[in-house]
Amino acid sequence: MAEMKADPAWKIEVPKNENIATMLSYSPEYYKQRIKKLGFIGKDTILLDAGCGAGYWSVAASYLNKKVCGVDLERKYLSYAKTFKKKFNRKNIDLKSGKIEKLPYKDNYFDYIICYSVWMFTDKEKALKEFYRVLKPSGKIYLGSIIGYSWYPRLIIQGIGQGKISLVADCLRAMSKKIPSTAMGTKKILEDNGFSAIKLSSDANIGNKKIKVKPIYNAKRWGFWEIFEVLAYKKGRNEN
Repeated sequence: MAEMKADPAWKIEVPKNENIATMLSYSPEYYKQRIKKLGFIGKDTILLDAGCGAGYWSVAASYLNKKVCGVDLERKYLSYAKTFKKKFNRKNIDLKSGKIEKLPYKDNYFDYIICYSVWMFTDKEKALKEFYRVLKPSGKIYLGSIIGYSWYPRLIIQGIGQGKISLVADCLRAMSKKIPSTAMGTKKILEDNGFSAIKLSSDANIGNKKIKVKPIYNAKRWGFWEIFEVLAYKKGRNEN
């Protein structure tokens, strides 16, 4: 992994975890712009950061919503989120340890849900059922950084070229677990679990076109999605 530095605004040394290091190389202001682009803002709104990790989305969203709840299974990642909550004095952030497939929140509670770079590693259907349960009617969900079918082949080629057998093995294991998703498959599983997709696109592209933000990940390779995102809303019980 190339050496990365956390954006100075986070006031922290970059951790060894590659995913967190990548995310922290972008500033809190960057995440604010992405949330504004999605329209996930409101003076009385409550947002769930599902699989919050180090809390980058949670911190940014706390400036744009009444309350933000962050949940993650990994306590070591939550420790970073708690550190940022304290550093930025964000009293409207509530952090909990828990599984996305069994969220510790009541029904119809959230206006918005952000789940970035996490959903594909869960039991996808169980996670969506929980998202449906805790989201208010017509509430919106953003599934970001969904791994497509060209992600792991690229890493396998990279691993072979660099002689990193463990990387190749990890990629093959992930593919056997059916972690990669297709656009059509993602839309279908959303529809099957009570959601309607508003738009599916490349990273950082969905939302207000007047707000321009740089994507964190590439979109396509060899004609297949490498990373994509989807915005959807919770359908009412009477919607077909």
